[in-house]
Amino acid sequence: MKKITKLKRILFEKGVTQKDLADITNMENCQISNIVSGNQKNIMLDSAKKIAKALGVTLDEAFGD
Repeated sequence: MKKITKLKRILFEKGVTQKDLADITNMENCQISNIVSGNQKNIMLDSAKKIAKALGVTLDEAFGD
């Protein structure tokens, strides 16, 4: 069974697609996809901050254990 990441849940709750998030953060869609799916474990702090800010959440809410 695939784990649903906090980030994926936040996107769903806010009605934001991965494409929307990529556009808002000026990041590549494939990078967003890897982060959201949990395939990319080590994320640059700058990228994590961009994502959290775009979604209006804290780093801990988006990426914390």
